[in-house]
Amino acid sequence: MAIALQIYVPRVAAGAIRSAIAQNLHASAAVEVQGYFWQLAQGSFQNLSVQLGPGSLEGYRLQSASLRWRAGRIDLQSLLAGQVKILRPGHLALRIVMNQDALRLAVDAALKQAIPAGASGSLPRVSVTPKQITLRGSVTFLDLPVRYRVDGDLVLQKGGEVLAFQARDFNDSVLHLPPVPVLRMQDLPRVQGMPLHIAGVRLLTGAVAITLAGPG
Repeated sequence: MAIALQIYVPRVAAGAIRSAIAQNLHASAAVEVQGYFWQLAQGSFQNLSVQLGPGSLEGYRLQSASLRWRAGRIDLQSLLAGQVKILRPGHLALRIVMNQDALRLAVDAALKQAIPAGASGSLPRVSVTPKQITLRGSVTFLDLPVRYRVDGDLVLQKGGEVLAFQARDFNDSVLHLPPVPVLRMQDLPRVQGMPLHIAGVRLLTGAVAITLAGPG
């Protein structure tokens, strides 16, 4: 009996988590749950891993996402209702991969806050390589269009609460953009009981990988 429960209960838990992900993120997922069945029956687990395909997060299109969660506990009643309420946070690491088209929209919204009053700009073209992010576009000021190319990086600010675009140069001149916030943790979904922060960022070819972690 115990052996059967040890096989059955993790599968049921994984299925409930898959359903919650499909309901909230509209994405398919591969889920694996590890833990003794009597722990899982109380919402506790030793390890939880999730691999997600393409989906969306607060309007950002994601290429993929993967989650590793150790020694956590969730409320089973909330999970059965399609929600995740955390009772013990344990330690979580979530890695999301955003392609450059999704990053383009985030950068455009940020640049609109940074350009001078009275100026207008077109949606920039964004290209990402493992070495840098390049923005290309134009800004119209006093009816004069000015084309630009900006190379830069993504940097963490405020203890991982903000991910900002840091320009290296602006048309090879002495004019520099200040760091422009691209993604704020306050704009991402909050899960009760799990304080997350941006722990790292890595540039890929045509995409950006962002790691969220918590707590601590």
